[in-house]
Amino acid sequence: MKTPEGPLAGKTVLVTRPIEHADSLLSLIKDEGGIPLPFPVVTITGTDKPLDEYSIQHLSSYKWIIFTSKNGVDHFFRIIKDKELSFDQHKFAAVGEKTAQAMQERGIHSILVPKRYDAEALAELLKKEVKDGEKVLFPKGNLAPSYIKDQLKDKADVEELVVYETKPAEDLDWGLALKADCCFFLSPSAVSFMTAYYEKKQISRILKTPAFCIGPTTKKAAVEKGFQHVFMPERYTAEDMVKLAAIYFQGGS
Repeated sequence: MKTPEGPLAGKTVLVTRPIEHADSLLSLIKDEGGIPLPFPVVTITGTDKPLDEYSIQHLSSYKWIIFTSKNGVDHFFRIIKDKELSFDQHKFAAVGEKTAQAMQERGIHSILVPKRYDAEALAELLKKEVKDGEKVLFPKGNLAPSYIKDQLKDKADVEELVVYETKPAEDLDWGLALKADCCFFLSPSAVSFMTAYYEKKQISRILKTPAFCIGPTTKKAAVEKGFQHVFMPERYTAEDMVKLAAIYFQGGS
């Protein structure tokens, strides 16, 4: 049997992303010689309540529609898929390239994207682009913070629309996580759900496992929960998380 090669050779990488979104990340880890371990501590489900006719008609009054996750895009368009709606008069913004890509796949190509892929950078960009009094629709998950709404409250009328729910997964083999060489977290909810289990079981050694986080909000959650070795790439993408882990295990961090 061929011995794995690459900077992550022989390293088990725990991937906490929902399984339906994990394929590309698992492949990236394999490409670097690592052993990806799918461990979806988060489940994403669409909200059961559809938009009523009033809400659909009301969409035309929004000048901006903004998204801070691919899940937001997926479930917003799931809700309106059977409706004949035109977005020709709307402006769109996305937190990063993956979210923008999901929008492009649905025919939206003029998208405002910040250079740094986080909510803080998106809010600063929107402050410059959104005109006073304009209405903004923010499709989001039930656990997504209201940071952007709070930042724009003195300038625009921002309405949040919960289109999906984030919940802790069930029936995981929690012992597997304790054997991993590092953990990949792509949302603060993944950090919270995972640490909540081990806190309940009074198992603290998971906090010694290197935690690689997609961005500042997730990193903050990992630090606050007590992870002792927390890392975040300069560019907030899954690809750069893998690169950073490769550098770490080669002794560069």
